[in-house]
Amino acid sequence: MSHLQHTALATQALDLPASERAQLALLLFDSVEGDGANLWPGALVDELRRRAEELRSGKVKGLTSEEVFGESL
Repeated sequence: MSHLQHTALATQALDLPASERAQLALLLFDSVEGDGANLWPGALVDELRRRAEELRSGKVKGLTSEEVFGESL
């Protein structure tokens, strides 16, 4: 996949609502974790899962890329 395709894919992902981005992030994370790669400390994994669940449940509201970066990506 070319850099341009990566950029387009990232832009599409960032345009998703926060809850869908959280689900995508968890899906991607699980795909790497499932390979047996021990890339992140357990505490970080637990925190990422907790935050993803808060977004999914609606307990917290995520920010748009425009709110984070000051412009739409």
